[in-house]
Amino acid sequence: MAANTPTLEDAEKARWLRKLDRATAAHEKTRQRLDELVADARQAGVPLTAISEHTPYSREWVRNIAARVQAARATADVEGSE
Repeated sequence: MAANTPTLEDAEKARWLRKLDRATAAHEKTRQRLDELVADARQAGVPLTAISEHTPYSREWVRNIAARVQAARATADVEGSE
């Protein structure tokens, strides 16, 4: 027999949701910083395999992340110069 999810009061639910929102925001900032470092490392010539061994990303993800970050930077540079 499956366990039922306990019912929360609205105030307690709101507290949990605020905690989740803060943790999600912190995670997004950290993830963005990691992605930028991955792109910087690739641009500096660090091999895909080395980056993937020191991050939670596969070589394919490293390649894709580096390309995405570089494209975003190029777009920002073009928009900033107009």
